[in-house]
Amino acid sequence: MRNPNEIFTHSIGSDAANNIRDTENYTCEFTEKECTKKSRTIDYPMGVCSVEFGDNKPIICPNRFLEGQTVFRNIANSAFGSIDNVLVFAEVKLKDVGNFDFVLVKHRPLSSKVEDFCIVEFQSDATTGTGKLVDALTDFMGGNMGANYAFGLNTYNTIKLSYIQMLMKGQVMESWNKKIFWVMQNYVFNNMTDRFNLDQMEFDNEKNTQYHIYDLDNLNNLTLVSTKSSSVENLITAFSGQPVPSQEQFIQKLEDKIKLSVNLSINL
Repeated sequence: MRNPNEIFTHSIGSDAANNIRDTENYTCEFTEKECTKKSRTIDYPMGVCSVEFGDNKPIICPNRFLEGQTVFRNIANSAFGSIDNVLVFAEVKLKDVGNFDFVLVKHRPLSSKVEDFCIVEFQSDATTGTGKLVDALTDFMGGNMGANYAFGLNTYNTIKLSYIQMLMKGQVMESWNKKIFWVMQNYVFNNMTDRFNLDQMEFDNEKNTQYHIYDLDNLNNLTLVSTKSSSVENLITAFSGQPVPSQEQFIQKLEDKIKLSVNLSINL
């Protein structure tokens, strides 16, 4: 089964989701603002937060991780031992590195003096064939959503992009001896460890790169299911140890293309 699981922060089939058809209220309750996701084919936001994809419920909007500020509380307790005197700042830029999704800052009571901080990065998944997911949302808004739509998940591309960030930002955190927390779902984390043959990912509070892994339970509540960690060295070793495809097979593929293109030529 492939269809939307949540729209505009509400579970499909709930009264709140059904009421959106009548109220045209496109507010994201996690940001307390109107949903900003857009599609060129509809005149309202593309407000799908998570999808049903077989037995999984992948989150496809990073704002979905903001539910109840649970993620930040868990990270503050892990990094600082409490949530006292902790502030959250979004989109903090670091020259030559890029933006951090969030920075949690622990300051001295009644003071602006920084005692400690950590970095937080949200990693949601993304879809392919997203037009089909737009069709599903359109059908829902029209009151006749089907049971299955032919969109896919772009998890490999999601991992490739985030992995480079893990290496770059992880090196900075190790140099500073500060922690960076990557927030993702089991589906994405397991895909990453399988594709890169990652091991030595058991939780170690001394390591600078931490993973807080969440999933949506049966009621679509965001729930912390496990914590993992890694060193940058471990990530680099896995990244550089990928199998190299056969050159002979690649040449054979090129020769097959030549045979199919005998009447085509490009003059160089």
